[in-house]
Amino acid sequence: MAKRIIIPLFLIALLLTGCSTSRNALRNTVIGGLSGTEYMEKVIEWTPQRENLTARTRVQLNMGSESSSVSVNANMRIRRGELIRLSVAPVLGIEVARMDITPKGVLVIDRMNRRYVEIGFAEVADIMKVEVDFNALQSLFLNEIFLPGRESLTVEDAVKFDLSEQDGRAHLQVKDSRSQMKDSRSQAKAARRMNYSFFTSAMDGRLEETVISLKDLPYALHCRYTDFTMVGSDVFPQSIELTPEGTQKKYSLGLKLSRIGTDSGWDAKSEVPAKYRKMTVQEVIQLIIKN
Repeated sequence: MAKRIIIPLFLIALLLTGCSTSRNALRNTVIGGLSGTEYMEKVIEWTPQRENLTARTRVQLNMGSESSSVSVNANMRIRRGELIRLSVAPVLGIEVARMDITPKGVLVIDRMNRRYVEIGFAEVADIMKVEVDFNALQSLFLNEIFLPGRESLTVEDAVKFDLSEQDGRAHLQVKDSRSQMKDSRSQAKAARRMNYSFFTSAMDGRLEETVISLKDLPYALHCRYTDFTMVGSDVFPQSIELTPEGTQKKYSLGLKLSRIGTDSGWDAKSEVPAKYRKMTVQEVIQLIIKN
């Protein structure tokens, strides 16, 4: 049981981490009856800027086969710019494990075995050899388009995307992600170039899919959003599925959301009890291999 809690949370963390001429090009593109410029500006303008998001979540992690599939109930809490949290509480609402992603890194607490794993984004970037951007991870959970290294977008950012129509959807491609990253020198030096693109509804601009890929390599992460429902005055997906592309096995992470809200009355801090043992990343990797 212990492995089936801490290992999935750690795998989730790794899975997640991993123009004037342009304005004329946008004007010559028509999406949903709007010029490219008008469409892009509307998509950015209509993107909700939720400060908090809460939901009851069914987490389904498929590690390549039906026998290795893990499913747990969790509470998801997000506070913009501060925290992404998954709290596993399968029995009587008692938390048995927690994963916090903050701008500094990832913390996974295994309360059943009184141990924890803590890793900074610089170390994640060194292991995965990819850029790590908290704002990008946050946007994946909040169903938002984004520019890497940026906390928010304005309508003036419309020209930083290439826009085209594909299969009845609008395809938004970030033009130059490298120049917009604000990572440390060591991380930027170690990281491979990333491409970022988004597929939105041509009719109402809702974000239906985000794709983050490695430049010149056959690896990508697809994040698909379906089953939209009203949350306040905006829509939000009740189903989020992340699937990597280019791996030998077909991994996937599915989130089924319910009781979605924007409550802010919760504590974003996590304290690790003094008696808990800190696990090394190497120990967790060995657990994954043995599993």
